[in-house]
Amino acid sequence: MNRIHGRQVTCLLLVVLSGWSLTMTAEAGRSGWIALALAGALSLPLTALCCLPSERMPQVPWFDLPAAAFGSAGGALYLAALSALAFWSLCMSVLGGVLFVRTVSGGQWPVWLLTAAVLLCAAAAADGGIRQLALWTEPVLWVVVLALAVSLLLSARQLDWQNLWPLLPDGGRAVLSEAGLLLSAPFGEVFYAAAALGGTGSQTRGGLLRACVLAGVLLCLLYVRNLCLLGEAGAQAVFYPSYTAASVLELGESFQRGEVLISGSLIVCTVARAALLLSFLAGSVQAAARHGTVRRLVWGAAALGGAVCLLTAGANRSFADALRLYQLALLPCVLAAAALLATGVCLRARRRQQ
Repeated sequence: MNRIHGRQVTCLLLVVLSGWSLTMTAEAGRSGWIALALAGALSLPLTALCCLPSERMPQVPWFDLPAAAFGSAGGALYLAALSALAFWSLCMSVLGGVLFVRTVSGGQWPVWLLTAAVLLCAAAAADGGIRQLALWTEPVLWVVVLALAVSLLLSARQLDWQNLWPLLPDGGRAVLSEAGLLLSAPFGEVFYAAAALGGTGSQTRGGLLRACVLAGVLLCLLYVRNLCLLGEAGAQAVFYPSYTAASVLELGESFQRGEVLISGSLIVCTVARAALLLSFLAGSVQAAARHGTVRRLVWGAAALGGAVCLLTAGANRSFADALRLYQLALLPCVLAAAALLATGVCLRARRRQQ
């Protein structure tokens, strides 16, 4: 069996987390980058917790761990609940990318076409399994990092560092609450990566931890860039500060429309995020139902997700409210699921040793 190396694990999760900058707002104001840094730091113990079950029973694929820990019925119920949560995450991911493209294109593209394009690409990427997806994200990561690095470097001359002051104008009360939301999404979705990659290699934890650190640094840099270019009021006045900041760059006559460079690369990140969620969803449903192939389940989940997205697609403000609700709900669910499985697996492993 081909193993997934730590470098590939890092590439996969870093691409997924980088896509958050597409819909990253500036509601937290000047303190937002501090909240991002804190959320990135707190994601490290969360990642270690998510990886613990697979480390205690490395010979068992992650999707078989719930049955081993809770029995067939309990494991099926556990996976069914996680399948519903992953489907919600999938719809939020696709809707975020679709609404972004529809907004920046002036509404020229219909929602059904954008939804179909994102899900077709995501399903094709997930169709070959998690190993093929990890291999696919390696070259994608270089494209994304290059685009973001070019955007950051080209904006250096226009940055107004005075827009970062004063720090913590409210005494830091809002930082902790915002950090909790950011720990939930995007960093809480490390649970899906740890599960999908569980049992595929011995370097999963190290790769995921590196990805969380690098993503935290990258998102902080983009947030600071957005504030310094647009100002606090300007960044809070738009739905997509990263796109708007790239669009105001003064690049000279030789390079125009810098926002196309950054938005194109981040849409690819949205596809990778949806592909990871499809892979997790297919594995969960297959293990719970003991029926169907991963390939059929991937395409079935993509079709069902597309139908739900078409029914629920609305205005940007409605999506922002739904995203806030998603952030409030995801972290408690992920913590409960990770802690419950880790406890069950550790108890099972201890009984086997005795």
